[in-house]
Amino acid sequence: MKLLDGLTISLCISMATSLVLPGFDQLRLQQQNVLSLLPKEKIQIQTLSEIWSYVDCAIASLGPKEIVIDSDLSILKPVQASSIPRSEFNQWLLYQRNVSFHGVLNNIGGYGYNADNVSVGCIIASPSKSSPNYFYQWVRDSAITINTVIEYLYDDNIDDSIDKSELLEAIDGYINNIHHLQRQDNRSGKFKDGYASLGEPKFMVNGDPFNDSWGRPQRDGPGLRALSVANYIDLLDKLGIQKDSERLSFIYNEVLKPDLTYVTLYWDHDGFDLWEETNGLHFFTSLTQLKALRRGIELALRFEDYEFHRDLKNAYAQLRNFIVGRDSGFQDPRFPHIIEHPNLVDAPAHIRRNGLDIATIIAALRSHDVDDAGDIVNIPFGVDNARVLNSLTYLVNDMKFRYPLNQGRIVPGLTLGMALGRYPEDTYNGVGTSEGNPWFISTSSAGELIYKLLYLQYKYQQDFVIDSSNREFYEMFLDLPKDSARGIQIRIPFGSDTYRALSVSLIQYADSFLDVIREHVDNEGQMSEQFNRYNGYMQGAEKLTWSFGSVWSCLRWRNRILNLLATINE
Repeated sequence: MKLLDGLTISLCISMATSLVLPGFDQLRLQQQNVLSLLPKEKIQIQTLSEIWSYVDCAIASLGPKEIVIDSDLSILKPVQASSIPRSEFNQWLLYQRNVSFHGVLNNIGGYGYNADNVSVGCIIASPSKSSPNYFYQWVRDSAITINTVIEYLYDDNIDDSIDKSELLEAIDGYINNIHHLQRQDNRSGKFKDGYASLGEPKFMVNGDPFNDSWGRPQRDGPGLRALSVANYIDLLDKLGIQKDSERLSFIYNEVLKPDLTYVTLYWDHDGFDLWEETNGLHFFTSLTQLKALRRGIELALRFEDYEFHRDLKNAYAQLRNFIVGRDSGFQDPRFPHIIEHPNLVDAPAHIRRNGLDIATIIAALRSHDVDDAGDIVNIPFGVDNARVLNSLTYLVNDMKFRYPLNQGRIVPGLTLGMALGRYPEDTYNGVGTSEGNPWFISTSSAGELIYKLLYLQYKYQQDFVIDSSNREFYEMFLDLPKDSARGIQIRIPFGSDTYRALSVSLIQYADSFLDVIREHVDNEGQMSEQFNRYNGYMQGAEKLTWSFGSVWSCLRWRNRILNLLATINE
């Protein structure tokens, strides 16, 4: 046992700070203040950890501490965007963006050549009719897909080969198709029996119910549909298109309102997840439902539907409290990432999952409009949330070793995106069960998350703030001082040299996920659902609509952040 006084402890502080904080611009840790709080008398110390306990107590009593880094570029780690020359990569991006959008259009009934002899407005999941048969219309996939078309029109950069009026007709056809599907009694229930029919996940391409066994009901579809319809109403406003009052009333009362009512009634009821495998309450479903309720609250006021507005606000408050509260299980203190399926974390070994799932990232993407400041406040778990970012970090760290095709991308000292699948325990191979594979949806969603994160930072001119909650994500790009793991916050001021350098690294990292996709699409840019974990060849449903839409959305956000940066730098 040793006797140490405050001076000796102060020397420990001095040595520690000199070792771990060389070259930083500003250390907002007032050492003299810390020393004044240390004991004057000799104290009994047995281990070095006991010294740190005194130091931690002294530091904690001074309030929040931070290190500001604004001009140190030496902390940046190398990141590689693509394995081919930048000019070739940029050409591929332009080509793939066009192919991806047309891949979406080709699978819309009444518009695309892959969807001949199907109902107008029906969006097929894939033209594949065997091994596997995806020639159906899924409510979830269709809602996400039609939103791709809405966003394309909203961006107002129409390709000369595309007729805008035909795209608007395709959206109108989709809305009429919703009205038909909603009222089809099916194995999930009846429309007139508490709107239970709206939980049905998929239908035949002619609009008839699908009557075979399936994972039903699925509660995410109505909310996602409501989001797309709400976005369509916004689009009409932006384009200055005056729909007659009768048509708008039909869209609100007969299409949008039933789906929103379903969410108010069933948000706390078990249902199957977006992968159609497990029954319970799921993060993806809950967060997209919350976003739908928020949009519904806005539109109910617009249409002067005050009683329904009250119902939506009540459901929104209850659901939001559930999502952020302990009872949901979405934030488990045992894990730094979001839990997609809380009921499986402590389940029997043969069905147990650790909750890590790309669905949590897709939920953040689909539930947050980063151009809407209200979403930052009102919808939790945005693209800059620590647990969302940790979900990506842990998925990458798991799957870079899980999938052999990633081995060539593991380069010591180099940060690279990886081919990502759905979740670590996945066994679906695209036709049956054996071993899970990387998905185009998963890999592109990772890139989109990074682009949207950076867009959010620049749009609202936010500093990068790094603490113990998000440290693991930012350590992929920065050599961080050890003190940030001891309760000291690191801040990189907006517009500083370090900020701009980190921004470049983030774009390169997001690009590297697109580079994975480039390596595994075919020569014409076509995409299936998955690509093999060993050889990288595509498998599963061919020309998957959601794959095309997800890659297009990733490329869209890449363009948006680059355009924003160009505007700022003018």
